[in-house]
Amino acid sequence: AVFWVAILMALCLYVCSIVVVRTFGQQAQGEDDLAEEFLASAFGTVPMTMLTLFELIAQPDLKPFHEAMFKQPSLTCFLVTFIIFGSFGLIALLTGVISESIFEKNQFRQEEERMERESQRKNL
Repeated sequence: AVFWVAILMALCLYVCSIVVVRTFGQQAQGEDDLAEEFLASAFGTVPMTMLTLFELIAQPDLKPFHEAMFKQPSLTCFLVTFIIFGSFGLIALLTGVISESIFEKNQFRQEEERMERESQRKNL
């Protein structure tokens, strides 16, 4: 289950990075403005955009984006929404890893107890 959640998160990250590159990254490549240069460097290619978006999920620091966010309000809406849902997704992924580990340990413990009871029954 955790594997599929991780695949789903990676797919969402990939799709969002394509959308961001098409709307903000390529749009900013011809301009000389400082904010536009930042957008082109952060969102210029799909792999760089995936890395930037993953960094925003892991540590949501929007200070480098302030100037660009004031010039493009749609970027602000996207980044805030992406950070909120991405952070919840990352928390769900971590919770799933922990829960799956606990379930596996519990099953192993129950199997050991069953084997111990079975061996005690044979001894009687």
